[in-house]
Amino acid sequence: MSVIESEFDMWKYYAMRPINDLLILNRNKLFRLMSALAFFSGCVGSADLALFIYYVEENLGFNAKDIAILFLMRGLSGVFVQTVILKPLNSFIGERRVIMFAFSVGALHNYLYGIATSKRMFFIASTIATFTSMSFPTISAIKANNVDEIEQGRIQGALYSLSSLASAVGPMLLRYIYHQTKDNVLYGKGTMFVFGSGLYVIATFCAYMLPEQKANSKYSKNSSKNVSSLLGYGTSDV
Repeated sequence: MSVIESEFDMWKYYAMRPINDLLILNRNKLFRLMSALAFFSGCVGSADLALFIYYVEENLGFNAKDIAILFLMRGLSGVFVQTVILKPLNSFIGERRVIMFAFSVGALHNYLYGIATSKRMFFIASTIATFTSMSFPTISAIKANNVDEIEQGRIQGALYSLSSLASAVGPMLLRYIYHQTKDNVLYGKGTMFVFGSGLYVIATFCAYMLPEQKANSKYSKNSSKNVSSLLGYGTSDV
C-alpha cells in the first residue's frame, strides 16, 4: 500500500510541477502586473508578426520585394534599438518608464497599422514598432532583480511559458476580430490592429501601476546603499 501511495505521490508531483512553477507569477502585486505585461505584449506582438504579412499583401499590394525590404528595415532598426538606445534610455528614465514608453509606441504603431492606406505609412509604422522590443528584456530584468538566485531559472521559465501561451492566443484572437469586423465602415479590416492598440494601452496602464521602488534597479541600488550606510557598512573612519 505504501509503495502505491509513494508512486501516486510521485506522479502527482510531476503532474502538478508545471502549475506549481507558474504560481511564482502570483507571488505579489509586482509579479502579477509583470505577468499581465508579458501576456499583453506577447499576445499582440505574435499576432502582428503572424498576420501582418497576409494583411499587407491583400490590402496594400505588397510583393515579395516590399516584404524583404520591410524585414530588412525592421532588423536594422531592431539592432539599433537594442544596442544603442535601450541601455542609455534605461539608465536615464528607469525600467518602469522604459516599459511605458515601449508599450505606448506599441499602441501607436498598431493604430497606424489599422489606419494605413499606403505602403509608406506601413513602412513607417513597422519601423517604429521595433521600439516595443525593449519591453521583454526589461520585464525579464525586473523579475530577475526581485527573486533569489536559486529562483532565477524558475521565474524565467514561468515568464517564457506565459509568453508562449500569449503567442498562441494572440493570432487566434486578432483573427477572430478580423473576421467579425472586416466589413466595419470605420476601420474595416484594420480593426484588428486597432484592437491590438487598445491592448497595448491597457498594458501601458499596468506598467504605470508598477511600484517604482521594485521596478527600477537604480532605485533599489540607491536604497541598498542608504541601508548599508545606516547600518555602518561601506563607511570608513578617518
